[in-house]
This record gives sequence, structure tokens and C-alpha cells, in this order.
Amino acid sequence: MAYVTRKLTFTMEGGPSITDANEKGDYMSPQNKYRSDYNDESDSEFDVTWSPGDGICPSIADFHHCCQSKFDEWKHATSMSLNHTLSFPFYLDAFLSLLKRVPPFLSCLPENVHITGRRRTFLMLRSSLQIHSTDDPYCDQPYKLIDYLQCLGSPKPVVYKLKVETQLQPVLPIHTKAFRSGYFTNIILAWSYIVSCRWSEIFQRAGWNSQILHENGMQIEDSFWHLVTQGCWLALVKKETAKFRSPWMMASEGAKKNRNWVPVTPNSSLAFDILVDFCISEGLEMELVTGLASVLLLTSRNTPSPILAPAVAAPTASAAPPPRAKHAVFHAFYQSIDKFLTLSSTQDALDSLICSAFFDPSVPCNFMGAASLGVRKAFSTVDKIDNQQLLKAITYKNPSLCHFWVAAMRGGQVDSFLNMSLYNLPPICLVSAFWTDATQSFLQMEYCSSEVEKKVVTRAKEFQTSFYCRPGTSVPWSPAPPFGTTPVENVSLEIRQHLGHMHRPISWTTCWVLSSGKRIPATKPYQIRQSQAQRVYHPSSTEHSNDVSHAEQIDADEQSAIATSRLFNWHRSYDDGIWLDDGTGDIETIRRIQQHQWIIDPFSASELDDLVEEPKDRELSFESILRWIDEAENHRH
Repeated sequence: MAYVTRKLTFTMEGGPSITDANEKGDYMSPQNKYRSDYNDESDSEFDVTWSPGDGICPSIADFHHCCQSKFDEWKHATSMSLNHTLSFPFYLDAFLSLLKRVPPFLSCLPENVHITGRRRTFLMLRSSLQIHSTDDPYCDQPYKLIDYLQCLGSPKPVVYKLKVETQLQPVLPIHTKAFRSGYFTNIILAWSYIVSCRWSEIFQRAGWNSQILHENGMQIEDSFWHLVTQGCWLALVKKETAKFRSPWMMASEGAKKNRNWVPVTPNSSLAFDILVDFCISEGLEMELVTGLASVLLLTSRNTPSPILAPAVAAPTASAAPPPRAKHAVFHAFYQSIDKFLTLSSTQDALDSLICSAFFDPSVPCNFMGAASLGVRKAFSTVDKIDNQQLLKAITYKNPSLCHFWVAAMRGGQVDSFLNMSLYNLPPICLVSAFWTDATQSFLQMEYCSSEVEKKVVTRAKEFQTSFYCRPGTSVPWSPAPPFGTTPVENVSLEIRQHLGHMHRPISWTTCWVLSSGKRIPATKPYQIRQSQAQRVYHPSSTEHSNDVSHAEQIDADEQSAIATSRLFNWHRSYDDGIWLDDGTGDIETIRRIQQHQWIIDPFSASELDDLVEEPKDRELSFESILRWIDEAENHRH
């Protein structure tokens, strides 16, 4: 069996801290967007050698088995005929179903809450999610705290780019009308104004100095479309001497800056009614929902700004406004805006939610690339993903996410989500996962073990216990679970003491973090639906079972390498090492696996040395001792 050799580069790139974001003012800048973990600019390059079936990499047969399983699953989804009798309210309800447990934006905001920001930076709120993970009365760590950030204000609006739109496909696979790109841009710009008005109203209710300003004091009753399409408005909030704009405020390239700004009373409800009247009269109900999804994506730090067709200067309805009774179906839509603002403002919440469309918690980290390859091939025609096939499958499997995927396609952002989901690693936001009941990480799952012996524990349970029982443990960057088992005596004493406590997510509540560091509850506790996963693959056909090129398999292995390396090195960093003993291998085999390039720490030079030479000088070197002490002190801090 031939060995595979690739030059891989690992980077230590991660999301920005609240300090970084406020120091540099680049919360959503290109520097803070997720980058590929393999690039030519890293200083830590090394040749990587691995082979299929070497104890870490899956065998060729298992690789194809997993790839085929996912191909069958998603190909089936693309071949299913969607129910065209399902009405617009069905897809609106599916969209709103994401919000059942999402707290409203800044609801009951206490005094002295931890909000930071100054001139030319972002206005940031720090909060916490508290997870109850065990009912064992003897456990001293029954709760796990996860801090998260929310972007409440931006130093400048999001600048969108213009292009002439030529696509005429329907907005959704069940939609028969051609997509009108100019009107869609109008809808997005109207939503930007509506959401920003609601943002200002909420800040005013909380006692903050927030304003909506219109050019020359024009009123939305008679100048709504001119106001939103020409960018004749501002949404501001002040904190001390700093001014922040709404994170959902948009501006076109080259927009006029010097205007006669006049404060007006924000009225999101009236603006919403004007937009709904127009969309109903023009048959643009689906575009209405997708337009909001597009605006909510403006806070993403992982995707570029949207590219839109030129807006229609002054759209007019082709029919008389519909009766007010017809608007009843949109009442819940308007009431949902506050919760959508919470999701959109939370760092990585929407990105992780959108990417969760493809996540399968039964696929271990070393098979992640094989699974992603199967998904890609199910949508591909002539080595290119067909967006309509992709959208059809997502609409069939998860209709609650279809509007976000349409928005990404229409705004030229879909490649970013596909790269995160199916080539690299998606961001993980457990906060949004629990809010929306969407599975994003193996940490949410209960894995059924076939092991009868109580002397053996699955690595998945070991890693989960490590996360929930240690207060300072971060969320692993890899969503997929670890593979394999290990004898209980091989588990660290700290984790071993907690194995019997059965740590798993039971309930959650959100907490405000005050400037003093004290946490106070912001929501009531919510029970978490328990989900189980079995790690097995059962492809339903043999079609294309070996239709994987060498290059495709290598690319898939790279994604598996990232997932495996990040997960096992995450555990190593908190557990002072890792020993890959499953209780059946000999010591030499274990040592060889320990040096596998998917397992070693890529930033530790000592682990990259194949051989350790016998020291020639056996005398004590005080210089070396002092250098070692300095390094130990640096690692401690």
C-alpha cells in the first residue's frame, strides 16, 4: 500500500478575543475571517507522511464506505421531489422555529453589564451560557460556563458591492417565479433599515442614547423607498464620547457621506408594514424572508460582504395594497426580529448554525474528510457543486436553514460556507447550538458504546468528560468526535474521578456578566433534548463506490488531518499529554501511532524529531537549565 506524502502547514489562527476586537476595531475585518489551515505563509511547515489503515488514517475500504454512505444520503435528498403544495407559511414557520429558545435582544438589560467599546472599535457585550451537566450530588463540577461575545455596534456600516445579476432561477426549489434581483436588493436595504430601527428602539428602551437620523428629516410615510435605496439614514448609539452604528446598517460603494442629518423617531413597525405591503402585492413573500436572512449575515466575520444587483430606484406596487387581515401571518415574523438580532449579534452563531446542515455526529474526526467528499460529490456536476442541487437537498432535509443558504447564494457568499463546512472546519458556537436545538459538536451527543467491559472507555466519553468537568476548558475546534477506546487506567486521574458522574448537557441558562465579574441569570433554565449517535456506516448502494480520484482522497485526508490534529491536541493541552493505548496493541505500535502526523503537536519541535540523539556532553549545562526554567515559566503564564 503506497504511502501518501504531502507538505502541510498548520497555523495557530483563531477567533479574535474581545480585547483584540476592541483594540484593532476589526471584529468583521478580513484579518479576523477564518483562513485555511493549510497555506504557504506559515513558519511551521513539515513533510507529512501517512498511509491508509495505519491505525489513524482509515483504510481505503473504510474511506470509500464512509464516502459512499454520505453520497447516498445526500443524493437521495437531491432526488426527492419537494411538496409544491406546501405554502409560504410552512417555510416561514420553519424559519421561525429556530428561535423557540433564543432570548430577545438585550431584554431586561441590567445596569453595570459588561459592555466595552471606544472610538473606532466595536461595541461588545460579554455574556455566559451555564450548562448543567450532571445530577450526581457528589460531583464538585456540576456546571460548565461558556463565555460568548455579542457585537452590539460597529464603527462603520457594511459596504456592499454592486454587480449586474443575470441568474433567473427561482428563490427556492418550490418557487416557480423568476428571481428579480433588483427588487431583492430593495428588500435587503429595507430590512437593513427596519432591523436598525428596532435596534435603536431596544437601546432607547434600555436607557441608552440612540438615534435614527434621516437626510433633511424626510418621513418614511412618503419617502420610504428613496430613503432606503439611497442610504439617506443613520442608526447610532453613543457610549461616552464614542458613536457606534447599527451592525446591520448597509452602504453602497461610493455612497455620499456629507448630508443634513435630522433626528427622527424610529418606527420599525411602520417600516415593516410598508415592506410587507409591497412584497405581498408583488408576490415576493419568499424574497421577504430571504432578505432578512441576508441582513442577518452582515455580522459574519467569516464571509465577505454581499454582492448585490443595483436597487430599483422607486419601486411601485402593481396592485392595490392587500387587506390588513392578510398581514396576520406576518405578525409572528415581526415579533421574531428581537430574537434574530440576538442570533446575528452573537459571534459565529449564524455561521455555525448554517454549517451544521452537513454535520453528522456519528462520523469520527479521522473520517470527516471522507464524509465531506461524499456530500460534495452528491451535489457536483462536472467537478463543480451545483447550487440548485445543494439548495434542493437542504430544503428537503432542513427547511429551517434554506433561507440562509439562499441568502448566501444570492449575496455571493456561499463558497465561504461550503469551504468551512466541507473543506476546512466550521466554527462552533455551542451557545447557538443549544438556543436553536441544532447539533454542531460531539459535545452535545450521547455515544452508545458496544464495550461490555467497564475497564474500557470510549475516547468520545473521555473527551466529553474532560470538557464538562474542567472549568477552564475551551470548546474543541473540531466538531467531530474522537475515534477509539482506551483502558480506564490510561485516563488521567482528574477525568477518571468524573467518569461515573455521567457528564452530559442536561439544561442551560444564559447569564449577564457584570463589570464586577459577577454573573446573574438572564433566562430561566431550559432542558436539553438528549440525542444518541451510533458510529456505523451502511451505504445503500454500490454506485460510484470507488469513484474517488487520488487527488480527491488526498484533499479529503487533509480535512481529516485538521480535525484529528486539532481535537487530539486540544485534549493534550488540558491533559498534559495523550497515550493512544486501546488495550490491545503492543508498546512499539503505540509509540509509532503516537508519532503519527495527524496526532503529534505540529508546534512542538521535539515531537517532530524522528530520533533523539544520545547527548555527547554529559556535564551539567547551567545555561540549558536556566533556559528550560524560562520556557517552563512562559508556558505556565
